[in-house]
Amino acid sequence: MAVRLFEGKDHASSYLQYRVAPHEMVSVIMSYIEKRKPKRSELAVDVGCGPGQVTVLLAPYFNKVVGTDVSQAMIDRALAKSNPPNTSYRQSPAEELPFTAGEVDLVTAMTAAHWFDRPRFLQEADRVLRPGGCLALLSYTMDMNLEYGDVSDALNDICQEVRYKS
Repeated sequence: MAVRLFEGKDHASSYLQYRVAPHEMVSVIMSYIEKRKPKRSELAVDVGCGPGQVTVLLAPYFNKVVGTDVSQAMIDRALAKSNPPNTSYRQSPAEELPFTAGEVDLVTAMTAAHWFDRPRFLQEADRVLRPGGCLALLSYTMDMNLEYGDVSDALNDICQEVRYKS
């Protein structure tokens, strides 16, 4: 028998009340970025974008937003809907982003990073991010550890801080 959660009204209300919606996460990310860099940023990349749900939410804050996904079917779905003019999509694995070194202001992966080869993805995000750029990951679970050179502990401390602050 399947586990059946959130069937009762109280459970459903709790789920809706505490579930993080993409627009709320984008607001948190952008307030973080705007405190450190008050002017409009150039390029955001939404990795593992799926049908572009978060990609389009980033468009008002950046001159250009690119959603990437390993699945061409997902890219096709993203392209099939109405998109802001500064938004585009490219098929690409998370570990091989089609951007030059230091070109990107924000890299996001919203409920997708658990599918990536995390060490390779983190290395790739580090490569494409500008100095002072931002990496924002949202996952269904915080049961994963990030490993990236000598900053692994710092990355995991930041994740724990955000987890318990929210």
